Amino acid sequence: MKARLGFAWVLIASLLAGVSGCAHMNQAQTGAAIGGALGTAAGLGVGAATGNPRTGALIGGLAGAGIGGLLGNEADKEERREQLALQQAASTAVSAPQKLGLTDIVHLTQQGHDEQVIINQIRATGSTFQLTTSDLDWLKANGVSPRVIAEMQSRPPVLPSSGLRSSSSTTIIYESPWSPWWMPPPVVAAPVIVRPVYVPPPRPPIVFVGGFYRCR
Repeated sequence: MKARLGFAWVLIASLLAGVSGCAHMNQAQTGAAIGGALGTAAGLGVGAATGNPRTGALIGGLAGAGIGGLLGNEADKEERREQLALQQAASTAVSAPQKLGLTDIVHLTQQGHDEQVIINQIRATGSTFQLTTSDLDWLKANGVSPRVIAEMQSRPPVLPSSGLRSSSSTTIIYESPWSPWWMPPPVVAAPVIVRPVYVPPPRPPIVFVGGFYRCR
């Protein structure tokens, strides 16, 4: 009995030593080793209670190694996904073209590049400019061609949307009240606007008195 227990504890110690001694192990291997050690210990306790510690340790070790390996494999997959996402983000940041500034335009001009080449580079990098009067004078003084300056003026910075809606007319549709098919639709009478009517007072009667007409 003691020999069997000693064998099981030696197996557990060897598994734990393997885990601590191999720093290059991945999560699946580490999980399998730790799970195997814990399963062996648990199986040893169960087997000791049932009178067969070696079999219990073996079954517990196999079960623990399997469960630990599955958990470690999932951890490895998650780690690989994170590394792939970081690599893609770094690749996108490196491949994104850097926008040109005023000094870049002057540098390309002084290096003798054709004006069409400079314009193509402005468009390819999505560069935008908001030139002031002093900027125009500085570009001209440094030999930048009028065509390149005109291209820079045609590419102002894009302002972010303020989220305000345009004041466009809104069409409102009014629906008549619903009625079943066996009943006629209700009659909706339009409001009648009554305008005031002015009635003049009656004129006074005219009476003929002594050859003269006279109003009473």
